[in-house]
Amino acid sequence: MGLRMSRLARWAALAALGFASVSVGAVELRGFRGVPWGAGVESLGDSHLVSAQGEVRCYRRERENLLYGDAPLREVRFCFHADRLVMVVVDAQVGPQALRGEFESSYGPPRVSSVSTALWGDSSTRARVEIDAPAANAPASMRMYSNEYR
Repeated sequence: MGLRMSRLARWAALAALGFASVSVGAVELRGFRGVPWGAGVESLGDSHLVSAQGEVRCYRRERENLLYGDAPLREVRFCFHADRLVMVVVDAQVGPQALRGEFESSYGPPRVSSVSTALWGDSSTRARVEIDAPAANAPASMRMYSNEYR
């Protein structure tokens, strides 16, 4: 009985690891910094329009925290389509590795990774996240997209 239970316990542990690895790169973000996906512009509080392209309008909050973990930021933009939050853009003062390290500490390794780009999530997850930079040592950007509100 003890040997049989030991094998069963080992099989269960391996199965659990297998299921856990399936979720690598999955992102179930519900929004960003207290603003849920699908929320209206009024949920930002004091903010102002910083860009508009077609039906997408991006806003910057007046008193935004310009740190992401320990990574200093230049700007955080909340972007709305049809008055629903659909995307957040975080522009850093540091390269992609610093932002990636901060994001990985909460969400695990990316689904796709290269020297200057990392991707989490896909069309089956609540959100998708991309971190990239135009050059290896250039400041990075992180874009978070809602899959629920597009």
